[in-house]
Amino acid sequence: MKLFTQMDRSKLAGISCVLAVIIFMAVNIFANTTFRGLEVDLTEERLFTLSDGTREILKDINETLTVRLFISKRLVELNPSHATYGDRVRELLERYVDISDGKIKLELYNPEPFTDEEDLAVAFGLQGVPLDSTGDLGYYGLVATNSVDDMERIAYLSPERESFLEYDLSKMVFKLANDKKPLVGLISSLPVAGGPRTQGGQAWAFVEQVREFFDVTTIALTDKRIPDDVDALLIVHPTGLSDHLMYSIDQFVLRGGKALVYVDANSEIEVAMARGRGNVGPSRFDKILNSWGVELVAGKVLGDTETARRVNVNLRGQTAVSDYVTWLSMLPANFKSDDAITADLQRITFASPGILKPIDGKGTTLLPLIQTGTQSMEIDVAKVRTNPDVIGLFREYVPSGETRTLAARVIGKPTTAFLDGPPPLPEGQIALPVDATSESHITTAAKDVSVVVVSDVDMLHEQFWMETRQLFSQTFNVPFANNADFAVNALENMSGGTALMSLRARSQAFRSFTYVDDVRKEAERQFRDKEQELAKQLETIKTELAELLNREQAGGELIIGPQDKAKAEEYRRQMITLRKELRDVQYSLRKDIDDLDALLKFINIAAIPLLLGAVALIWLLVGRARRARRYRLREA
Repeated sequence: MKLFTQMDRSKLAGISCVLAVIIFMAVNIFANTTFRGLEVDLTEERLFTLSDGTREILKDINETLTVRLFISKRLVELNPSHATYGDRVRELLERYVDISDGKIKLELYNPEPFTDEEDLAVAFGLQGVPLDSTGDLGYYGLVATNSVDDMERIAYLSPERESFLEYDLSKMVFKLANDKKPLVGLISSLPVAGGPRTQGGQAWAFVEQVREFFDVTTIALTDKRIPDDVDALLIVHPTGLSDHLMYSIDQFVLRGGKALVYVDANSEIEVAMARGRGNVGPSRFDKILNSWGVELVAGKVLGDTETARRVNVNLRGQTAVSDYVTWLSMLPANFKSDDAITADLQRITFASPGILKPIDGKGTTLLPLIQTGTQSMEIDVAKVRTNPDVIGLFREYVPSGETRTLAARVIGKPTTAFLDGPPPLPEGQIALPVDATSESHITTAAKDVSVVVVSDVDMLHEQFWMETRQLFSQTFNVPFANNADFAVNALENMSGGTALMSLRARSQAFRSFTYVDDVRKEAERQFRDKEQELAKQLETIKTELAELLNREQAGGELIIGPQDKAKAEEYRRQMITLRKELRDVQYSLRKDIDDLDALLKFINIAAIPLLLGAVALIWLLVGRARRARRYRLREA
């Protein structure tokens, strides 16, 4: 009877396993068909949730778009990471198809060597990647076309840009589905639009990104008015503007025109371009800024230890790492979370930015978009303009306890900066219309103006927000900050569009252990204080040793007795001891930080799996104990 019971239990266990597998497969099939498109994203940053902007773009498509995904099978076999990323791309595109109600058609291709699919990939301009020494190429790209054969492509789907995937895909769809772009008028004293002063005559990378969403026309500093068809102004480091162009900007904004303005108390890029020839200084736009109720603090740049970037510096002939207090990396905690321009951005970097302050009595309000915490400090421009002492700035730093503003909206109805009317024209010159819509002089804005002001122009140069990487002997520029995205967001927001706003939140999500950062900063400060103390002792000993060894007779012979020799040797021993003490201090502090960092990483990575494993083990043991108890009771 017992044997029969045991056989029954064995059969029952086998049948149960089979049924469990069948039920599991059935549930998955049912879920895939019934709940297709339903998603649960448990990441804090919602990295795998389609933004509202993407959904809006997809629902507004009024023509059929064809998306062709080219992935060579051999390429993914050689690179497993490519296979995972390829699945991610395909799954995301399938969701695009579903949300667009069939307006997007997805076609999959395997462009193996010497096939029609390879010829098609080449015809579309996709970038081939060497598969082996034979010269065979694999392809890993994307091409999208609309009904009139306009084309957008991603020549190579770099896995390093996975965090930008939704942005890249939705941008393609948006550009194909919207043929008319707003016109942005670009005014700058820097060669941001390209020219002989830039490398290869190329425009700055942020301008190229702006051109993906807007038509851009350059307005010369000597021009006298804003073109009639300009929808928004992008003003970067305005210096040397003609009075009439300044007046035209003033009237353009008061009449409802939009403006994104970048000013600076110290443009590092301008200083570098000048190469010591002078002719550098702050932006010269105070007359209009002040009329808007905005002050760019004269002669000061902003420091902040909470957001300071770590840089390599030369310390007595050796490379050291220090916080550069005027090179800042702002994170979401520094952004206005409920403003469309900054709500979804992850990081914005600044290089010796200026400081924005409100001016009372101008009929406007300065609404901060990006701010520091209370560890900020105003620093004299002269200390950072040429050859800044990075470590010295850190040593001398004294937090003010106040927040500082780096970017802000101007809200309200300001008064013109030209109360006496337009500036006079040279004798004999025919007067130009004041504005495209009216020749009358506007004294006060009839409705709230649409202006955004930023206190740094260097942040727009790619060296402060992009890095170059190599993959398969190919060079790629990969953004590590949302500097250009902020500009596009602001222009789009002021131009009335919001569809693309949330897409640019998909940049690399950088999250540090804030406690570790605080400990590191305090350790850094302790080390610098100790290092300064020991360095002074070293210099004193070196000076005394030099004086001892340089005492000479008139004939040039040294006067060094046995006591002097012993003292010199003692100085040398002290120098060796002090240098070792310096190294030991640095090592011990660094080790404490590394140990704490490792512990926190272990807790964050392993704690949950270990906890779940412990719960499962306890559940298993309790279950076995209960079954054993029931078995003993039945036997009894």
